[in-house]
Amino acid sequence: MQHAKQMEGELFADVIKKIQHLSASQQNFIQEMLSHPKSPLLVSKKTLLKRSYGLWAGRKDISDSIEYVDNIRRGWESRLKRVQCKSR
Repeated sequence: MQHAKQMEGELFADVIKKIQHLSASQQNFIQEMLSHPKSPLLVSKKTLLKRSYGLWAGRKDISDSIEYVDNIRRGWESRLKRVQCKSR
């Protein structure tokens, strides 16, 4: 148990050393994140989905978002088929 505590202490000291080499704004960001932790479980999947609605709206490089997503998914399906064939 003592060895585990020593390793934990060394890891903590290493993190502190690395933080000291960050810029002031990066250190402030870490301080803010640690002072106001938010559990990912507090936000439901449904809420996250609602927040992502319209994510691609207004993009000039995507004319039809449904078609764009369908093309991405087709790529996933073909990749999955290739991987399944190789694993046999």
